[in-house]
Amino acid sequence: MKILNKVETWDSKVNFVDENNVVLGYDTHQDCCEVAGWFLSDSILKEDDGYTDTIDKEIDLPNWVFDTSFHQYVKHYDLDDGKMVVFRLINGEQEKFLHLYNSHNGYYAHGFEFVHDGKTILEADL
Repeated sequence: MKILNKVETWDSKVNFVDENNVVLGYDTHQDCCEVAGWFLSDSILKEDDGYTDTIDKEIDLPNWVFDTSFHQYVKHYDLDDGKMVVFRLINGEQEKFLHLYNSHNGYYAHGFEFVHDGKTILEADL
């Protein structure tokens, strides 16, 4: 899995690409009254857990791939009218969870697209 974050002219885009040609793209461009981002964790965030963005850089997670059958929306007290969606990454018996989020006042939204071999699995806004 490669995570390409803040790449040249895509300063508000992040792309997650695994070795099975599964791609998750997310637009984190922020306007005035919102906070959008992503992070990795060892478990799915609970409604009252705190969270911190993953550092902005290119990250390589060898042998980690998406579980294309898993995505879950999560409620969180800190999102206001925004949303959070979680994807599972697997490496043998190990798992990590990739969280995309957007906290906003109901006016702003950020799109993401989850694609495998050119076919869209999930496309939505947060």
